[in-house]
Amino acid sequence: MVLPPGEVDQAWQRREARRACRRHGRYRRLDCQGGAPVKTPTHVSDLIATRRTDVSYQAPADPVVAEVDPATKAVIDDLFLRLRGACGAWRQSWSTEAVMNAAKLEWLGEFMRSGITRMEQIDHGMRVLSASKVAFVPAPGVFVSWCFAPEGLGLPSVEKAYAQGLRNCHPAMRASAKWMHPAVYHATAAAGFHSLPLLSRELGLASFERHYLAQCRKIWKGEALGPIPAAELAAPKPERNPEVGNSALAELRAMRAKGGARG
Repeated sequence: MVLPPGEVDQAWQRREARRACRRHGRYRRLDCQGGAPVKTPTHVSDLIATRRTDVSYQAPADPVVAEVDPATKAVIDDLFLRLRGACGAWRQSWSTEAVMNAAKLEWLGEFMRSGITRMEQIDHGMRVLSASKVAFVPAPGVFVSWCFAPEGLGLPSVEKAYAQGLRNCHPAMRASAKWMHPAVYHATAAAGFHSLPLLSRELGLASFERHYLAQCRKIWKGEALGPIPAAELAAPKPERNPEVGNSALAELRAMRAKGGARG
């Protein structure tokens, strides 16, 4: 089919218009005649100007600069001295004095956000760092997680607590389950008595660890954990002593003697 010259020119013009729209990223096909007009890109300056004229807009408050007291500064300086002694490759993280001073502020800010308020927590974090045999300085968040580790509270490790929680998730253990600490029970309950056994070891351990460390943080901050429900406690064991055993044997002998006399 051969189109008249006029229609050929119109078809060519429509095709070129569509190609131009595609190149500019504004093409949206609606019908065979072309696309509907699309708004041009909005510049960031336009958004800022519009936001400032909005009556409901509130500008962010200026950050409050707090001065570090001498006692806190002494604690941070002592911690960084200990970190340099424990991490042989500390110069890889703090190449200059200015970088080290900036790192001190970051570590102090992370301590404040995480609730590190006791020297015992920092000491425990250093013990974990020394035992890890890591030559490089850990990130502030990693060190904070070590400060809240359960071993510093005398609680079982994550692995031991997870093993007990997973074992007590079995329906046969619900009536006779033993819990080393309420934190282990609450972490298992938060992870899910029915969900935890269905997860792989990697996913299950990660889920349990997250809830278990959350319970440890509560203890470190002085918060009281709820008691273990009475239904989850093991039933009291019957009394066992020599007198009870001898009494039971005497009853058995008496029953056998009566049976022999009848025979």
